[in-house]
Amino acid sequence: MARLENRIALITGATSGIGESIALAFAKEGATVIICGRREDKGNAIASAIAADGGNATFRKCDVSDEAAVAALMSEIDATHGRLDIVVNNAGTAPAGNLEQMTMDTWTAVIASNVTSIFLVTKHAIPLLRKSKTANIINLGSTFGVVGAGGSVAYAMTKAAAISMTKSLAIELAVDGIRVNALCPGATATPFLFDWAEETGNAAGTMEWLVNHHPIGRISQPEEQATAAVFLASDDASFVTGHALLVDGGYTAQ
Repeated sequence: MARLENRIALITGATSGIGESIALAFAKEGATVIICGRREDKGNAIASAIAADGGNATFRKCDVSDEAAVAALMSEIDATHGRLDIVVNNAGTAPAGNLEQMTMDTWTAVIASNVTSIFLVTKHAIPLLRKSKTANIINLGSTFGVVGAGGSVAYAMTKAAAISMTKSLAIELAVDGIRVNALCPGATATPFLFDWAEETGNAAGTMEWLVNHHPIGRISQPEEQATAAVFLASDDASFVTGHALLVDGGYTAQ
């Protein structure tokens, strides 16, 4: 039996990169996947690819920093499925640049995308998760939420917040049988990373620096992060909660 058979999983920011890979991996493990994002064409294409491979997925467009939109999404999930088993809070943005140069608009936007979205999705998902016997939440952290990250202060701050929220929610929701963990990737070969590298003004140098700072000698592939997410979401991790799982090729071990 597949590890996520008959489970209902919501994945935010699932139209590219790590989120897309998690959606594909969850579907292969038997989950019914709700792909959440802003890019309707890409989301529908991923859902179609999953269906063509024998899986079950739907796309739902949603701005997860908008409470009314999130509440409406949860109402639809409740009407369709009656519960949620897994929530992956993956949506986010990563502006590069020194804090002194950052505008207030950028600061506000990264907090909304990376932190407010976790608050809103989790808040409105809790009643649906309570209906599940295998409920769990995975919040996307980062190595930059554990160690310093000059030139990415706002992003690093939000990922530290995601890890802190994970630990506090694990305590708060344990009474409901809801596990909460964080997945903290190292540098991963996604459009998200490549866009961030471009924003530094020296993409080639930034990528070389990243490779050199991962003792394993390379950056991660998104499928490697998805494999870790499957573990956290499955019964294999039934006694794991409040944990920040670093899948970082040794980046934070130095």
